[in-house]
Formats: sequence, structure tokens, C-alpha cells
Amino acid sequence: MSQFRLTFKLATRYYSTGLANRYVRFINRASRVGFAIGVSALIIGLSLMNGFEKELKGSLLSAIPHIEYEAVNGHLNDWSSTAQQILHHPNVSKVAPYLKLNAMLQKKTYMEAVVLKGVEPSLESGVNVIPKKIVEGHWLSIDNRLRQNSNQLESQVDASSNLQSATPSAVIGVGLANKLSLSINDDIELLVPSFSSTGRLNAPSYLRFNVVGIYQVGGQVDTGQVFVDLGTLLKNQKLSSSQAQGVAVSLDNPFDARAVANQVGQMISDYVYVLDWFRSHGHVYNDIVLVKDIMHLVMVLVMAVASFNIVSSLSMAVQEKYADIGILKTMGLGHQQVKQVFVLMGLLTAIQGIAWGLFWGVLIALNLSEIVSFLEKLFNFKALDGDVYFINYLPSEVQATQVLIIAGTAVVIALLASLYPAKKASKLSPIELIQ
Repeated sequence: MSQFRLTFKLATRYYSTGLANRYVRFINRASRVGFAIGVSALIIGLSLMNGFEKELKGSLLSAIPHIEYEAVNGHLNDWSSTAQQILHHPNVSKVAPYLKLNAMLQKKTYMEAVVLKGVEPSLESGVNVIPKKIVEGHWLSIDNRLRQNSNQLESQVDASSNLQSATPSAVIGVGLANKLSLSINDDIELLVPSFSSTGRLNAPSYLRFNVVGIYQVGGQVDTGQVFVDLGTLLKNQKLSSSQAQGVAVSLDNPFDARAVANQVGQMISDYVYVLDWFRSHGHVYNDIVLVKDIMHLVMVLVMAVASFNIVSSLSMAVQEKYADIGILKTMGLGHQQVKQVFVLMGLLTAIQGIAWGLFWGVLIALNLSEIVSFLEKLFNFKALDGDVYFINYLPSEVQATQVLIIAGTAVVIALLASLYPAKKASKLSPIELIQ
């Protein structure tokens, strides 16, 4: 322990008194700056990607089904029976039926292509956050009772029901409302394709709805969907109340969708297409993972370049301290102690840069959203367009584990960089050093 105290005292004295050569001092400072930039940039970048991943799960994945089981022949004969089979899987949270049709929404002379989605109003909130994101009006009312054989789903279904109004209700997104200048209580017409019993395309049918609610989630989710009561579409498509095009599934962990989708698909008896969210929006998640991997590589390379400055500055420091090393070795300082002195000098240089990097990195990452928002107002630009992306701000989430791993990696790189010049100094002969 006393030997380590001696080497630590020598290292701190050499480090605090500085080096005589200005060029060596410049390289030493450059290595500290390199470590500070590498650590802070990696913390900020990874915190940004963590924020996107969190928002992906909290915003986008909460507004789309994690898994869909869609009937191959066009409809499920008994969706409640299929739902019961799916709910047996331990990772499945909620299940809800749906019927989707491509349609053209008409408002006076304006027309817009949309997906007309029929849902059970009381069940949809279990698989979709949209019923909780109503900014004007209210969510769909329950226009018709569920079948009696769906009583086993009572934990998901509200038993109350309302009388069907003369004009069926619809809920639209704020993007679609702004695009077509729609507001609450406006009537909209939808042109829906119609098919004969033989599968031929008939003359399209017109459906009239009254807008009772407007939701806002963000991105394209707000522009391309119109939600109506499932019973209305079932009547239009001449289907019974027990039928549905498919069922949407919500999971406890949406990132398990691929594995769970295949497992549940083998459990159910219906002939269905198995669709998970990775098929439609997986590219967003894959981009986040790819950027995180690239940032790890690039920032580690930045710190590696900074570590070469440590090698250079320590090598020059060894040359400056030739006489001191010779005297210390003559007085009995061993090879290992000399090596420890210069390793500690390299670590002290790196740790100072790492400390500054941790401070600024964490500080900026914690306030990144506010900083970007201020810059957007100052320079009149938008970092993320809410009409294109699923969020309109830069999110950030600092994870303590990642910060510790980044700091630990930087220290290891600095340690490895310090070993070569320290080892070279320990092998010098005292006679050569004091000549």
C-alpha cells in the first residue's frame, strides 16, 4: 500500500507541476479535449436514440396494433372465439376486432383517400391509445351490443350501450380535419367499394357519418384513418355481428411481437395472415438500432484517436523526466513502480477529460429538448416535422447504466494507451538516464 502511495504521489506531482515543453502540454490538453468530446457526444447521441426508442414505444406503438390476425378468406366467422384463444397466451394484454376498408372521404369538392376502420368502441382502447387522445369531442359510443357468447371478454367490454343515432358517428385525426377543414358535428361522406357474391366489383356505396371526435397522436396516424362503429360496417358488408375481418392484439412488451405472433398463430384454429408491427413500422426501430451501433463505433474511434495523444504526450514526458527516473531508480524505485507512475499520469489526463465529458454530456442530454426548442425559435426552423414523423420534438432519455459503460470504456482505452510509454520508461537503465 505504501508503494502505491509513493507512485501515486509522484504521478500527481509530475502531473500538477506540468511539463516544460509547450508542444507536449498542447498534446496533453488535446487528448483531454478528445476524451471530453468523445464521451459527451456519445452520451448525447445515445440519450437521443433512447428518447426516440421510448417515444416509439409510447407514441407510435401505442397507436398501432402490435399484432394483427387477419382472415385469409375475408372475415372471421366468430371473432370472440378467436380472441379467447389468443388471450390464453401469457404475453397478450388485450384483443379487439376490426374491419378495414379502403375508402374515399368526400367533403364538398374535396376528396381524400383514407382507411375506414370499424372497431368495437369499448374494446379499442385496450389495443389503441387513440380513444385516449381525443382533443375535440368524444370517442365513439357503443351503437350495438356484443354477442352473448363474448361474455368471457367482460374484463375488456363495457356493458353499457347507447341507442344508434340517425347518422352513425365517426372519429378522425387532427391532420385530416385540418386538411379538409372538418370540425365537430360536420357530416362526411365516404365512397366505399362494393363487391358481389361472386367477388366482382359493384357500384360503390356511399356512407354518411357525423364527426363526433378528433384525435391527435402525431405523424401520418393523424391523417389517414377514420374510425367508426364496427356494427355499421358489418351491416354495410352484409356480415353478422359475430364476424370481423381480423383481431388486433396488444402485448405487454411490443418488442416481443415477432416471437409472440408466431407462437399465437400456432395456437388459433382460424386460417389467418399473421401481421406484426415490424412489417409496417419496423424500419423506424431498425434505423434507431443502426444509428446507435454506428454512434458506438464512431465515438469509440474518437476516443481511440485521443488515446494516441496520450501515447505521444507520455512518450515525450518520459524523455523530459529521464534524469528524474534515473535518480528514482538509483534510490531503489523498481520497474513496476516506474511503470505505475506513468500509467497513473496517463489516467489522470484521461480522467480529467472524461469528467468534463460526463458533466457536459449529461447536462446537455437532460435539457436537449429545451435547447433544441430554443434554437428552433431563435433561428426559425423545425428539427422534426410532426406531419411527417410520429413526434415533433427531439426526445432524450439519459440511462445511468449507459453513462457508466461509456465512462468505463474511456478509462480502459486510456489505460491501454498508457501502458506502452510506461513500460518503455520502466525498462530504461539508470546509468543511461543520469548521463
